[in-house]
Amino acid sequence: MKTEVRLFKWVLGFKFHSVERPTDDGLLIIFKKVFPIFKEASRNLPEVISVAGSELGLGEGTGWSRMGFDYKGKNKQVFEYHVDEEYLSLLKIQLLAGRNFDPNISSDTVNSVIVNEEMVRDFGWTVETAVGQSLTGYSEKNTPVVIGVVKNFNFRPFKEKIMPQLFQHFATYTPFKYFVRIRPGNPASVLSKLQASWKKAEPELPFKYSFLDEDLNRFYQSEERWSSIVGWAGGISIFLACLGLLGLAALAVVNRTKEIGIRKVLGASVSGIVSLISKDFLKLVVIAFVIASPLAWYFMNKWLEDFEYRINITAWIFIIAGVSAVLIALLTVATQALKAAVSNPVKALRTE
Repeated sequence: MKTEVRLFKWVLGFKFHSVERPTDDGLLIIFKKVFPIFKEASRNLPEVISVAGSELGLGEGTGWSRMGFDYKGKNKQVFEYHVDEEYLSLLKIQLLAGRNFDPNISSDTVNSVIVNEEMVRDFGWTVETAVGQSLTGYSEKNTPVVIGVVKNFNFRPFKEKIMPQLFQHFATYTPFKYFVRIRPGNPASVLSKLQASWKKAEPELPFKYSFLDEDLNRFYQSEERWSSIVGWAGGISIFLACLGLLGLAALAVVNRTKEIGIRKVLGASVSGIVSLISKDFLKLVVIAFVIASPLAWYFMNKWLEDFEYRINITAWIFIIAGVSAVLIALLTVATQALKAAVSNPVKALRTE
């Protein structure tokens, strides 16, 4: 059976490690033995800051566990993460109340759990009163007790609101994911050392890795593709519109050559002639902007409604877009208008 080791990269340039969850019971025993060996070997490397284990990773395609149980007559849905005592500190998850898991406290491997702020709110507690609460209905074998509360963080895509989250360190836990935080810099050297450490701990399973920021970014691959498509389509549309506007301006100048010549002979200024030719086109641009703005707001707002956490579309975005459209149109038309304004009026009249 092929199982892979994957390395994640934290947003500050730090790295993590994980192992895909196996389905073979023999491999479960192997991973439980391998983790402490690999952990100790990795922690001795000068580039490594800390090492932690977890049953699940973070990001798209790394798995998640959601469970439901009846708590005081109400069904509760909770995302559950099996972690070790270094997980919270490695990921810099802020502890608001209570304490972290302690390997010297035996009860932490039996019934101790840590919850997030959303779970505190959903269960009707407060951060101050959550520590010591019992999760009745969680299991027939034991009743977990809350020992700590952590600050909310987005472990799912921004399209979803932050859900109740529970961390536990029960004895049945097996670390399928290995997280390693290393110091910033070129990762090539430490990667080779980590690979050597892994081969010493488990020579049969291949060493592979990925970066945490890439796993998290995969939550938004569809949005990135859509953004790229819209960007290119918008750029091409603007370019084609400018070409059309340039052609119309050139045609308008040709059709009004005699008028421009007479106006110049009678003392019209260059700016006046440029304004004369440009204003009709600018009126069309303003009308198009007035029509397009509410449509753009409607469709953008509908798209943003898919996200639980989103920006608000403010008026200044449309103001900037409108001013930019006018400036682009003015620059395009003005090139032809200025050319006509500085031409010799005598030559234009003689031609006519």
